[in-house]
Amino acid sequence: MFAIRQAARNASIRHQPLTRSFTVTSIALSRWTDMVKKTKNTIGIQEITVDELKSELGAAEKPVIIDVREGGEVQRGKIPNAVCLSRGVLELGVEKVVTPESDTPIVVYCAGGLRSIMAVESLVRMGYDNENIKSLKGGFEAWKKGGNSVEN
Repeated sequence: MFAIRQAARNASIRHQPLTRSFTVTSIALSRWTDMVKKTKNTIGIQEITVDELKSELGAAEKPVIIDVREGGEVQRGKIPNAVCLSRGVLELGVEKVVTPESDTPIVVYCAGGLRSIMAVESLVRMGYDNENIKSLKGGFEAWKKGGNSVEN
């Protein structure tokens, strides 16, 4: 009888990590968010709002817009004329689009504005001027919510 009760307890213990995995996920997201905030503040990463970006797109010197979302995300649309360089290949392909020596302004965006901050950090580490690079606050979701045109 004792062996049966012990086996039942062990079986229930095996299932506990499944319920804890959700807690770990929220902690991981919190850590990710904290890391992004710390990176933004440490590096001094600038953000640009959707309205500011629209204004800059009307200027004589338009910024290069880089979309760092993954392929499946880009299939749902992108900001017109954005160059798609997913976060995983950004460093490999960015110099084909704009070089670190260029004074061309750059706006980087992702879905919600967090990965783009990390992408800007990477570009700064590669030698791009922090003054010329901005992350789109709220990312593509903010762009769409603003009723702006989307390229498929």
